[in-house]
Amino acid sequence: MNEAVSSAEGSAHHAAASYSHRRRTLALIAVALAFVIDLLDTTIVNVAVPSIGATLHAPKAALEWIVAGYATAFAVLLIVGGRLGDSHGYRRMFLAGIAAFTATSVACGLAPDTLSLQVARLLQGASAALMVPQVMALVQVMYPPEERYKVYTVFGFLGGFSAALGPIVGGLLIDADWLGLGWRLTFLVNLPLGLVSLVAGALLLPPGRGVHPVAVDLRGAALSVVVLFALLTPLIEGPSRDWPAALVLMLLAAVPLGWITWRHLLKRQARHGDALVDPALFRLRKVSLGLLCTLCVNPIMPGYLLVMTFALQTGRGLTAAQMAYACAPIAFGAMTGITLLGPRLNRRIGVRTLLAGIVVSALSLVLCAFALDGALSWPLLLAAQYGMGIGLGLCGPQLSFATLRDVPVASAGVAAGLLTTVQQVAAAFGVALAGLVFFHGLDATAVGAYQRAYLHVLPLLLGLLVAGAAGAVLLARC
Repeated sequence: MNEAVSSAEGSAHHAAASYSHRRRTLALIAVALAFVIDLLDTTIVNVAVPSIGATLHAPKAALEWIVAGYATAFAVLLIVGGRLGDSHGYRRMFLAGIAAFTATSVACGLAPDTLSLQVARLLQGASAALMVPQVMALVQVMYPPEERYKVYTVFGFLGGFSAALGPIVGGLLIDADWLGLGWRLTFLVNLPLGLVSLVAGALLLPPGRGVHPVAVDLRGAALSVVVLFALLTPLIEGPSRDWPAALVLMLLAAVPLGWITWRHLLKRQARHGDALVDPALFRLRKVSLGLLCTLCVNPIMPGYLLVMTFALQTGRGLTAAQMAYACAPIAFGAMTGITLLGPRLNRRIGVRTLLAGIVVSALSLVLCAFALDGALSWPLLLAAQYGMGIGLGLCGPQLSFATLRDVPVASAGVAAGLLTTVQQVAAAFGVALAGLVFFHGLDATAVGAYQRAYLHVLPLLLGLLVAGAAGAVLLARC
């Protein structure tokens, strides 16, 4: 009993209990800034990819790794980062994460070659995995349950808007070309933002650990890393290397490796109760359906942004600034979906709002194909981009809510971490699969080659949305 009291008194919850409203607000701004930096960095690099390829003479597979490597490292280490916060302190891990993220962002911006940039992006994703879980944990620490809904609404808005804003900011920074840095500015911009968040976090965030710290399942984390790289490496490297036997065997090995990982989670949870992910979560029907639906819906935007960047910048000759203007409607559409349409539709049709978002996304993908056909039609393109933003705004919050709605309170943190992990894995797969189809057989010398390549990717993206719609129907019936 005394140990429990001592643990509670030394926890971050206890430290935050005496915070004034003003200090909580300032602390919230500090962690929200880190949250926005991460989301911007997830998508800002898309518009920089052609410039990076031209400057560093990077092959297509390397460019895909620069985009997908961040999401992969972030995904596989996210839950580990959350557990480290429980065990070693949320503020401590947040500060370590934002410091490492800022340093690796500078390393990305100063990378002299492709390999250096790839490694820096992987480390940047790993740093984000240490930083981001502490954001929501600190929200729970600093705010009582009755006040959290408003905070989550703010983060939902920041999430959709920041992700859509990334290509806009990236395009404007590249076109500005301050000090001749070009695409490097898309990474170096994190330096001042990261330093502000670091100082503010050190001064404002509550010290202490979680009330019930849990050990880290290192073997489960290592197995997860191996499985994901066994899946992603062949998909990204295979086409450029003509599918050597080693990559084919690696892809096939992902199945038994996945089974081994699952068996480990079962045994670890049964013996110690602290598996990386509790397998019991997958027995909840809404969680399972929600995660499957996420794997179908979440690859759409990352894959779409990748192929559209090449179709518009390389294929149509748009400058980075023009690409930024072309992406602006996505941000406005996301705002419309999240703040205006989403809440109203949710009150009327509930989870079926997700279906509406999928339909809007599918129509927008088709509309974009018409915009690229022949002479570029800016009205059709901007309308398609706006529709993609609305689809993002309708799908994202609703899918998260539906997936986690019936999760027990005791498992809420792990379930949220699992959902975010699956979202990032889906993003990495979106880049890998779209890149695989887009670059396969692409003859860059042919007239209209990039526009035709987009038409090759279109059935893949539409197929994923159809599968996501089927999952959404089942989810609505639960």
